[in-house]
Amino acid sequence: MWNLTTLILTFLLVLKTIDTSEHKMDSKALSSAIAQFSAKFCVELEKGKSVVSSPLSAEFVLALLTLGTTEPAHTELLTALGIPDDDSIRSSFTEVSSKLRSLKGVTFNVANKVYLKDGSYDLQPSLKVDAEKVFNAGIEKIDFNTGAAAVEVINKWVESQTNEKIKDLLSSDSVDSDTRLVLINALYFKGTWQKQFDPQNTMNQPFHTTADSSVEVPMMYREDDYLYGETLRNALPRREASMLIVLPNEIEGLDGVLSKLASGFDLMSEIGKMHKTKVQVTIPKFKIETEIDLADLLPKLGIKSIFDRANSGLTKILNADEPLFVSKAVQKAFIEVNEEGAEAAAATGMVIMLRCARPPSPRFRADRPFLYLLFGADRALLFIGAYRGRD
Repeated sequence: MWNLTTLILTFLLVLKTIDTSEHKMDSKALSSAIAQFSAKFCVELEKGKSVVSSPLSAEFVLALLTLGTTEPAHTELLTALGIPDDDSIRSSFTEVSSKLRSLKGVTFNVANKVYLKDGSYDLQPSLKVDAEKVFNAGIEKIDFNTGAAAVEVINKWVESQTNEKIKDLLSSDSVDSDTRLVLINALYFKGTWQKQFDPQNTMNQPFHTTADSSVEVPMMYREDDYLYGETLRNALPRREASMLIVLPNEIEGLDGVLSKLASGFDLMSEIGKMHKTKVQVTIPKFKIETEIDLADLLPKLGIKSIFDRANSGLTKILNADEPLFVSKAVQKAFIEVNEEGAEAAAATGMVIMLRCARPPSPRFRADRPFLYLLFGADRALLFIGAYRGRD
């Protein structure tokens, strides 16, 4: 068991050959686009289970891929990401990468990597510049013909970037002689609460998984000053990292909350009218691991062409005139929340939203399925997930 909260995520795309023998988004607009993509992403995750994900990690890889595509993939990717054009990708991700790397008070690592088939293969010059300057991606040649040996090299790199918490990201049969490149983003975050929970106050209590059933889970308790609100309105406070819990009124109300977010509810402009007040907070202590097949999920978000062998649009990736398509896309994530730490929120505290308050001594009791969001500086949405009291 780890002493502090950790969240680790890896996301990759494997690109293979098909075997035939100046506009600039401001930070507010980007945050809103990431939030909308994240909400839609989260809605498509497996229903009925607790999950953790980082749509932002997926966006890093997808944004780089966008810069190497033509139609119809190019428009699909821009539309799904909510970004207007290539120049906006360059300016926005340069800025967000810089801010993420400057987070203080937490251990945070964001790493991008491009593995290229050895020999004469290389990224097209303009994309190579973007990979290195915009995404700070390392580029390495590798012999995909060795199959399992190449996978071992890639998996070891992922382990090294995630403090050895994510293992065996790729299966041994993920690459072969047709593989031309693998794109990876890995995130690792660890921190502590600004105001930690006392383990002596943690005890097993009922958590209502449905209106008719409940399970016993360890619930943490603390009474202290927190940002608190009854409705979603304005903005988060300017903190380095923060956690928001969206607790539905109804025991079975989480899916409705997710659907509302995915249908266009502007979370980033509506979070707030929160005020600092003393709150009795009870939240679960939990650990979640999730593996997501993005080849199944991304088409539901409108990203389809990159998987199409006949017309993927991946024509500006390599210096070689070979047709490409995405053969594998996967994300793995892990989160643990305990008395000492709480993910990206761990550095500076916890932001709580509750829709039905009872001042002057409100109680926030997260004993039913809820949505949690972890933010970095300037409201950059780093991670999103749902806790339902069971795996």
